[in-house]
Amino acid sequence: MARKGLLKSGAALALMMILAAGAAAQEKAGLFQAGQEVYAAHCASCHRANGQGLPNVFPALTKNSFVTGDPQGVIQIILEGRQGSMGRMPAWQSRLNDKQIAAVVTYIRQAWDNQAGAVTPEQVAGQRR
Repeated sequence: MARKGLLKSGAALALMMILAAGAAAQEKAGLFQAGQEVYAAHCASCHRANGQGLPNVFPALTKNSFVTGDPQGVIQIILEGRQGSMGRMPAWQSRLNDKQIAAVVTYIRQAWDNQAGAVTPEQVAGQRR
């Protein structure tokens, strides 16, 4: 009798783990989709819809090791902007919330030929000043 209870609780635990994994995958897919929309509305005019940017003006985001490396640098640039030799990146911290920034960073890290992990709104919130 005790063995049946263990089997039932083990099956319930396995089902909960499967559901949690499915929810996490759905959340990542939702971030990517939302990021695509944020990118189209705010980023594509400079970095282009294909992520190729404009040579010597706006950097390419596709196949860019900075974009696919540690996400903290990308988050910081989106939050605070940047002035450099390749043009000016505006600060978005007052115009986009943590979820929108996490979504767009996730999108640029996974779109085109990029293969990097998703970013969470909590990671963005941790970098706001």
